Amino acid sequence: MSIKLQVKSVQKVQKKNRSSARVSNDMHRSSRSHCCKRRDGAVEGIQEAGQDLADLFCQLRSPEQAARLVRAIRCRNRKVVEDLIGENCHVVCFFHQGRFACVRIACTFGECCDVRITFDICVSMGNCNTF
Repeated sequence: MSIKLQVKSVQKVQKKNRSSARVSNDMHRSSRSHCCKRRDGAVEGIQEAGQDLADLFCQLRSPEQAARLVRAIRCRNRKVVEDLIGENCHVVCFFHQGRFACVRIACTFGECCDVRITFDICVSMGNCNTF
């Protein structure tokens, strides 16, 4: 099978450098002004973090909830810790530091996860089943 191709005329197309530069600059200016109008997701993420973490630590004022968290840290119970700390946060790891049992928690906030907060909670060692 063969294909026959016939070309009748070819024209040279010349670019105008000036106009393409102007278009490029106009696009650059419009994208820059768009960025200036955009809200900063990190600021909103910090505000969300402040509210969520304040709610978390207010919840821990309850002796029952505090005891539950202490027991979960001592027993290295990831599920209980994550149930208490909320959906924006997760357990990174459990570890010991001197006479303390600790958990490292990472939380992300903001519409595009623009803010990440990591913190440790350490409690004195003890038997994980006694209170």
